[in-house]
Amino acid sequence: MMGKITVDGKMSLDVQQLIDNLHLPENDLLDMFSFKFDNNVLTQDEAIRFIHFLRSELDKRTQ
Repeated sequence: MMGKITVDGKMSLDVQQLIDNLHLPENDLLDMFSFKFDNNVLTQDEAIRFIHFLRSELDKRTQ
């Protein structure tokens, strides 16, 4: 049996940078970051939807 992967709540530096910059316009974020899922780079539309999703989820946490 394989051991479980421990998720301890610490964020990688790149994820923290993304969260810290989510207030910027989408175009600025797309210039700063490249988004991948399953080794495929997201299209601009997919990346913008992902940014909107992150903003929405973070807004829910602060309400």
